[in-house]
Amino acid sequence: MSEISQKNEDELDESNGSPASSPVKKINRFGLGSLAIFQLVLAVICVILLNFLSCTNNKRFDLTRHADFTLAETTTQYLASPEVLQRQLPIKMVAILKQKSPYYLQLRGQLENYQLFSGNNIELEFIDPTLDRDRLQDFVTTYQRDITEETILIDARNTIADAKLSPEEEKIDLVKHIRTIPVKSLFIEEFDRFNKKFISTWNDESYITSYLVSAVEGNPRRFYFIVDKARIDEANKGTPAWKNFQSLLLAQNIQLSPLQISSTLEIPDDAEGIAIIGPAFDFSEHEIGKLTEYWGRESASLFITLDPSAKLKHFNRFLREYGISPQDNRVMSVSKSGQSLTSARAFFTQGPEVNKGLAHQATQLDGPSLGLEVMSTNDRLAISNISPFSLLKAADGWWGESKYTELNPSFDPREDQGVIKGAVNPTPVNLAAAVVRGRQNSDLTNPLTSRMVVIANTDFLRPENAREEMSYFINSTINWLVGRESLIGIGPKPVFRKKITVQSAHKSFIDQIILIYMPFASLLFGLVLWNSRRS
Repeated sequence: MSEISQKNEDELDESNGSPASSPVKKINRFGLGSLAIFQLVLAVICVILLNFLSCTNNKRFDLTRHADFTLAETTTQYLASPEVLQRQLPIKMVAILKQKSPYYLQLRGQLENYQLFSGNNIELEFIDPTLDRDRLQDFVTTYQRDITEETILIDARNTIADAKLSPEEEKIDLVKHIRTIPVKSLFIEEFDRFNKKFISTWNDESYITSYLVSAVEGNPRRFYFIVDKARIDEANKGTPAWKNFQSLLLAQNIQLSPLQISSTLEIPDDAEGIAIIGPAFDFSEHEIGKLTEYWGRESASLFITLDPSAKLKHFNRFLREYGISPQDNRVMSVSKSGQSLTSARAFFTQGPEVNKGLAHQATQLDGPSLGLEVMSTNDRLAISNISPFSLLKAADGWWGESKYTELNPSFDPREDQGVIKGAVNPTPVNLAAAVVRGRQNSDLTNPLTSRMVVIANTDFLRPENAREEMSYFINSTINWLVGRESLIGIGPKPVFRKKITVQSAHKSFIDQIILIYMPFASLLFGLVLWNSRRS
């Protein structure tokens, strides 16, 4: 009876899965330790590999609203152009900066951007004048320049290392391909409420790109300004339009030189282009012949702005020969109150390379403008490989008024052109147009084409009428005329910095949040999480 009871108890223990009947497994502490060590080694290897990959393959992300730390389109295009990538020697940039300067990190990051987008065809060097005195002395000896302030030097010499230059040739090479930029010219300072200086605006990219182009090209290109057909000095109107145009050219490494077409025998051979800014006096037949001879050359360029008040019979006929016909009208509109408006609102057309980055963007031309007829479908011009096309058109509600001398003129659908309700021919009025003479559909013949740009307004060039989008348009136009396609597009923008002044009481409260409340909240969160896992 006892044997049966014992047997039943054993069966009951087996059926209940009693731990007393199961063998106890020993914990393999060596295996667990080895696995933990192996996992730790793998984690360290992964961290090392990730750091190696991040050092060799990195990408920056600019999270600012206006992409303040990203180079402009024209800068990146130029750094990727053959002028930079296909050099025998890399471009050197030497920044003489104190590491304790408040702008050191900003400029270092900006110059590293140039190096990154150039495919490392730019070599960077930073010299602290207070710490690296020996290197600074070597720099002064090499470049024959006295350094009295913080400076950025660009060395774009492209002479191969084994070339032997005479002392005179080496001196000329230093002058042609080396540019120095004072650091103080790269930013604008203002005073805060406590009368302390702070940097409010950065123009570093604009200056660096301009000096880089100048250093790579060496001698500046030359545009000739026909002075005897324009009003050079208009004291009653402020700064003349041609003065502002001259400064825009200088920023593109182009020099504007005066030329009297009435006394010269022919346009000089070194002319990259001819500028005719607001001609007030008509050209003679003989002078038109000189313009026609120049326009017949390969790679000729004409930049023209018109003064609507000038009567230019011969010059307008010259323009009509190539597909652009200035109209005897004024571009205008009427406000809701019935007031006549003359500062034309316009938009950039889509398609032309000149308008890259500007297509459909709105702008305004201050001052009087006239309309341009663009004969883009003329068979005679097509046979001669002459292609006119529009660059800027008036916005809806603006028209070319032919009876502009009358009081209170109004749109007449029988005579006037414009996108106005009730217009018979609702076609926008052209305010700027371009002409290409030659075959532009081939890489071999495109650099040989002649190019012309005509803008039906001159006052927009005055400094007081300057607009950001029109500055980009003029810069793109200039570079398109001289064949610098890599510099067409949206250029560098100034970066504005606003200084926030925090009162003492608010600063004390912010310190309490950072030093007390936030650490305490983190500790409390950790304790709650630990307690939940413990239970």
